[in-house]
Formats: sequence, C-alpha cells, structure tokens
Amino acid sequence: MKIISKIILSLLLTINLTLNLYAQGYICAVGGGSEDYGDWSDEPYSWIVQKSDSGKIIILGVSSATEWLPTYFMSFGADTAYNKTISTIAAANLQETYDELITAKAIFIRGGDQWDYIRLWKGTKVDSAINFIFQNGGVIAGTSAGAAVLGEVDFSAQSGSAYPEEALQNPFYSRMKFENNFLNLIPNVLFDTHFTERARHGRLIAMIYNQYYSSGRELIGTGIDDRTAICITPDGVGEVMGSGAVSIFYKDALSKYSAINTGKYTIENMKSHLLTKGWKYDFVNNEISFIPASAKDVDPDRVWFYPQTDFYLTGSNNLTSHLTSLTTFLTENNNSYILVISHPGFSNSITTITDYLSSNSYNYDLLNITTSNLNEAADAGKINQATCFIFAGDSLNVLSYLNQPGGLVNTAFYNSLAQNIPVFFFGNTGKISGHDFIGNTDTDLYAGYRGKMTINEGLFIFPELIFQPLIFDNSDYYENRMSSVLWGMMRNRKRIGVYLNGNDLVKVKSLENSICGNVQTPYIIVDARETTKVDSSTYRASGSIGPRQIVAMNNVRFSITNYPQINYLLEQGKFDNLTAIDNQEEIKFEPKSFQLYQNYPNPFNPYTTFKWKLSKPGKVTLKIFDPLGNEVETLIDGYYDSGFHSTFYSLNSKLSSGIYFYRLSTPNYSETKSMVLLK
Repeated sequence: MKIISKIILSLLLTINLTLNLYAQGYICAVGGGSEDYGDWSDEPYSWIVQKSDSGKIIILGVSSATEWLPTYFMSFGADTAYNKTISTIAAANLQETYDELITAKAIFIRGGDQWDYIRLWKGTKVDSAINFIFQNGGVIAGTSAGAAVLGEVDFSAQSGSAYPEEALQNPFYSRMKFENNFLNLIPNVLFDTHFTERARHGRLIAMIYNQYYSSGRELIGTGIDDRTAICITPDGVGEVMGSGAVSIFYKDALSKYSAINTGKYTIENMKSHLLTKGWKYDFVNNEISFIPASAKDVDPDRVWFYPQTDFYLTGSNNLTSHLTSLTTFLTENNNSYILVISHPGFSNSITTITDYLSSNSYNYDLLNITTSNLNEAADAGKINQATCFIFAGDSLNVLSYLNQPGGLVNTAFYNSLAQNIPVFFFGNTGKISGHDFIGNTDTDLYAGYRGKMTINEGLFIFPELIFQPLIFDNSDYYENRMSSVLWGMMRNRKRIGVYLNGNDLVKVKSLENSICGNVQTPYIIVDARETTKVDSSTYRASGSIGPRQIVAMNNVRFSITNYPQINYLLEQGKFDNLTAIDNQEEIKFEPKSFQLYQNYPNPFNPYTTFKWKLSKPGKVTLKIFDPLGNEVETLIDGYYDSGFHSTFYSLNSKLSSGIYFYRLSTPNYSETKSMVLLK
C-alpha cells in the first residue's frame, strides 16, 4: 500500500507541476499585419472573444488609437471593447489602472515598440493586472510588438530592432537585448513576429543561440508570420490560424553548437517545425500534437540524388564584387580552357567577366545560349574542350535551355558534367544548379504572398537542392526569397535548401558530397531528410493568382556556419567539425568501395552499357530513375566479387527522350550519374 501511495503521490505531483507550468489563461499571439472583416483575422480574433466568454476586452497601447479594433471585437460578440492608453510609469502604477484592468476578460496589446511596453509597464500595476487576468482564466493577446512580450523571454528591442543579417554575423551584437522579467506568460518560449515577411529565421536562430550561451536557456523559438496567429489553450497546446506559418525552433539531442571564437561559430541541426493553419503544437511536451488531414505524406527513404560535379555558388549578382571568388574557383580547378556561358541579352554586362579573364591572360571562350544554336557542332565543340564553366546572365529560363534533350550542345554539356567538369555560378544563375528553381522572386514584391512565384526546371547538377542567393540584399523581397526555398523544397520534395548572402561563396563538392563556404554572413542549410508531413497555406489575398506560398513541414533541421574549413556532409546530414581544424589539414574521407564509370554510349538509343569496379565483394544494386526521382527499373540486385563488372541495358520502350539517372549502391556507399536518351 505504501508503494502504491507513493506512486499516486508522485503522479499527483507530476500533474500539479504540469498544471503549474501553464496557468489557467489563454494566449493569442499574432504576427502582425492589418486585420479586416471576412479575412484572415476573423478566426483568431473571434477566438479571443469566445475564450473571454464574450466579456470586456481592453486594448492596451502607449499612444492613442482609432475605434477600429474595439468595433471589430464587438462584431464577434464582445460585451464591450475599448482602447486604453498607458504612456507613463506613473499611469501604469495607479491603483485605479489596476482596478480597471482586472475587470476585463481579455487584454489585447497593440503593435508598436515592445521596449515601450517593457520600460513603462514592467513591475507596475499593469504587469500585475495582466498576470491576474491570465491566472484567473482570462485571455492575453497581442499583435506584433504586443505578441513579442508574451513569452518567458522577450526580445526587448531596447537598442532598436535586430536585423537578421547582423544577428547572424554576431549573435551577441549590441541590439540583441532580452528581457526575462516581464509578464512571463508562456514558459520557455521566445516569440518573434513578422517572421517570413522580414526574413527573420536567421535572427531567431541567433537569438536561441545567444540565450543558450548567455543564460543557459534552451528556449522554444516561435516565429509567427504576419496575418497569422497561434492561439494557446491552458494545457499549452497552440493552434495556428491565419494566412501564414508559425515556425518552431529548438535544440534537441541531435543539435550541436560551438562557442563563438573570433567571430566564427557553428550551429548544427537545430530542430524546426513549420506549421500552417490547423496544425497544433504542444509547448509543454515540445511536440506537434495535431496534423490536419490536408497534410501529405513524404517518404523519407526516397532515393537521394547527390551532386554530379563540383560547383560554386555566390551570394549576389554583382559581378565585380565576385571576381575574387572567381579567382578562387580558377585557382582551385583546371583553368586551361574556360567557357563562359551566358545569353545575348546579357552582352553589356558580360564584359566585366571577359575583361577580367583577358587582363589575367586566361584562355577562354564565350557561348551565348539561344534556341537556335543548341544543335551547333562548333558550340558543342567548345563545351567538349572546356575544363571549367562560368555561368552569368539575368535570364535563368534561357540558360536552362541546356536541360533540353536532343541538341548537340545539351548532350555535350551533360557529358562534361559526367566527367566532373566544375561550374562557377554568378548570383542568381546558381539557382539553376538544382533540378528545380523558384522564379519571380525578384520582380514582384508580393509574389510569394499572392501565389505568383513559379517552379522552373534547372540543370539537374544537384537535383536535391533549392538555392536562394541575395537573401538579405533588398528588404522588399525578403518574403519571396525566404519562402522560395521552403516552398520549393515542399512542392518538389527536395531535401536540401541553401540561403546565401552578399559577397559570400559556397562550394558544393561532388566527391565528398559536401558543402562548405567562404562567407561573412553564415550560410544557412535547410535539411528536410527527416520530414514526413508537408502542407501549405490555402489563403488567397486580394490580387492573388494562387494561395500564399507558405508551407508546413515537420522535422526540418537548420544548420549554419561561417567557418571556411568546415564541410556539411550531405550523406550524414551534419558538419565534419563544429570548429576550425587546428592544423588546417584537409579532411580525410574514407575511399569508396567501388568506382562507377560513365555509361557508353551516351547519349544512347536503344542500347548502352554500365561498368563499375568493386574493391571488395558485396551486395550491389543498380537502378535507373527519371528526372523526378521516380524509379524506372532495377538492373542489378545481387552479390558481386571484387573487380570489374558490366551490364548491358536495352531501352525500355515506354521511356521518352530526356535526361535520366543511374545509381549504384552498396551497403555503405552510393553514387549517381546522369545519361541522355535520344529517340
């Protein structure tokens, strides 16, 4: 009986502790944005009225406001709603202020500057009244700055707003100021608002890192998009409402941080869940608690496609500023015959590159891609001679003509990739290095919000990649560029996204299947290999041609570094080191147990031969995939001795002309190459 009593007592204590973690009130945190009748705001704002039993709602601020919000709340059935301005510490400390506020069933804190709220209301009667209402089952809500003060830890904005580029460059810079003694409503949570709209993913990641090292906290970072809310019940479960996403970030068992050292640091595998309307998150147990039926399954075991050759990506379209990066590329690779690939409409700008090559006595040629020269033998000859490629231009669709099957130029280009000829991309041209790229990110300010971004077919050099440069180049395009990677990964089930900024350089290596960078702003890698569920917004704003291009994805990992010596290993999903390599020696990789050769002939019709060499006996599979990653056929699945082997392939008559991939796998390694079918 004593043992049973102790067990019951322990359970009661655990239940009591859990209840005490969350008081009895409700929270509605809104990411900002204009409310309107019959629009995104109806659901969360009517939720506030409902959970306050249609009672009195007092809307707090430090300056005067219109009657729009009070009228809006009363349209949902609130008994009464009105604005109250509290603009001094003296007013915030009046007993009559306290007595008035505690008669409310809900308090709503307007947008503005959260430092005003903290410096004027912290430790006052207003602070006490808000907590009294919350502890007694009322609703505390806020939008923008009003939502930013609802967590246990708040970004205070004491020194002004912290910009994501600067926060990533130094998570401890002067504007990264925090408050942990005001309201304290949601334990262990830090809210950020206007999230995708202002590209604040990197900022929130830096904030979590800052608090881990400065105060020992492992916070749940909660980024709320504009025109989006998360409404949290007393059990700690929050439901997403509105047009965008709520992005959750936290450190788990697979996450690793390095301490900052001379401005260098690494964050590996910070866990994230991106949630859209209807998804629910349990802040007590730190897990997704409900996924709506609109979500779709993703197979995490689908086949991987690794880089076909080495390629270099740059963070801006400024050709002059990236000539230093180009020098790095040319120094590290065979530059005996350089082919610059562009298009006729870029002729005035391409001279920046050709003048540089001429002045440095490089042997180079220029190939302008058009629809009319894809079958030119002379141009195919240039590609066949090239020891490296440079891509520059402002029309990604024209440069992507190279992916079309059948032309002599196209065939020569993919043969060169199969022979590991490296590629350098200036700025936006790097977007075509993947199987898909996202268009219309830099022309229409509201493309992502109004469903106008496009998915276009790239060059398949690294089919898993969605790449976005210029991430902090112009704040007008923050939402487009930030949402482009996540939307592209969700729509096409891609595993790897990369954000790059400014004059920064990233190298993708095919032999090591790795990514490294020479950067000022840490580059951001998004890894979705663990994602099993995806969803997207269905909200359509005025003037839209499609839903807002914001997505839900579970089990996403964010990794960043600004160490040039560190490599992100694509097969393992982690960095090879968290800090710089002391002796600066190159990382030694275990050699593969096989060598896969290019099929011959290539292009082919109707027959081709595959060859490989095994250094030790073992199980081998050889499969063919179409450009979308769908398995076409298994050619080999069996045990082979060490040595050279080959297999003959007769064309599947159902296949159409185009680019295909073949993948050789052993229990420990795999390698993929491309081939071209001409019918």
